[in-house]
Amino acid sequence: MASDQVRIVKVPLEGRAPSRWRWVAVALGFAVLIGLGFAIMARHDSAVQVQRDAFWRVEGPPCAPLEPLTFRSLRRLPQATPYDDVLFRRLGGTMTCTHLIDRTGGAAERYPVCKFTAPDYLVVSVGGRDRFFDLTGGHAAAVEVRGGQVRCAVIPPFRM
Repeated sequence: MASDQVRIVKVPLEGRAPSRWRWVAVALGFAVLIGLGFAIMARHDSAVQVQRDAFWRVEGPPCAPLEPLTFRSLRRLPQATPYDDVLFRRLGGTMTCTHLIDRTGGAAERYPVCKFTAPDYLVVSVGGRDRFFDLTGGHAAAVEVRGGQVRCAVIPPFRM
């Protein structure tokens, strides 16, 4: 057989040609799936933020005050931790801190919040003033410092 006798011909396929509407449906399906994914992520992020806000909330009965002379007469030196413009001194326990931002009158106010796991004594120094707290008995505490004002609350035990 000679090469001039061979012919290559395109044979038409049987069946319908692919519809463009099928591709529109597929693209629309992907868009819906992506939209659902973003909605699920937004809902999850919102739930995580609610949990974070609940963890750092300073609510509970106020911490018991401590006589400054009692703290100064301790034989052991307290652990001192500066955070922003606040100095925290504690005897025992551990601490973790963060910043929260609240809007008051349209302006954002940033302030520190710290949580303590069972310190015996706690001193919060801000603006040259010391506030002394007695947390003996294994009480955990949360402290916020807003506008130079210290607020300490006894909270349930927590894990870091």
